[in-house]
Amino acid sequence: MKVLSVGLVVIALMVAGCKTQKIAPKPEPVKSESVTSESTKSESTKSETVAKSYSNGSGSSSVKSKQERISAAKGEASDLGSKRFYIILGSFGVYENAQRFKRQLAAEDFFPGILVNEAGLYRVCVNSYDDEAAARSKVAELRQQFPKYADLWLLIKK
Repeated sequence: MKVLSVGLVVIALMVAGCKTQKIAPKPEPVKSESVTSESTKSESTKSETVAKSYSNGSGSSSVKSKQERISAAKGEASDLGSKRFYIILGSFGVYENAQRFKRQLAAEDFFPGILVNEAGLYRVCVNSYDDEAAARSKVAELRQQFPKYADLWLLIKK
């Protein structure tokens, strides 16, 4: 009799533990934000990454940008991190994957380089500029010439 009652308790616990859980809906993708207020500007000077969205001259698409502290990855040209604006085609957590993508871009007649940010992410860039307008213009040009890289974005060095 004890075995039967213990068995029933175990079965009841198993049934209660196997209830279907309500699955939360997938979160919406984060929309790009425009930095305008003074309090937001002071927050963006911290080591956080701030995403902004700007419209290019045609108004047909926006240029996503992020501000990060970066440097040239090991084995890259030492002057790679000397500019302020970088066009990023890929981001990787593993250096070997960034190198593989860099070789792929070099085969497509780009002159890529690999940057690394404070979080350890490797950013593969194809152009760098000191002038923001020139960088945004090149982003629009590359999007038209290479539709497969339409998700490229602009990294702004802190």
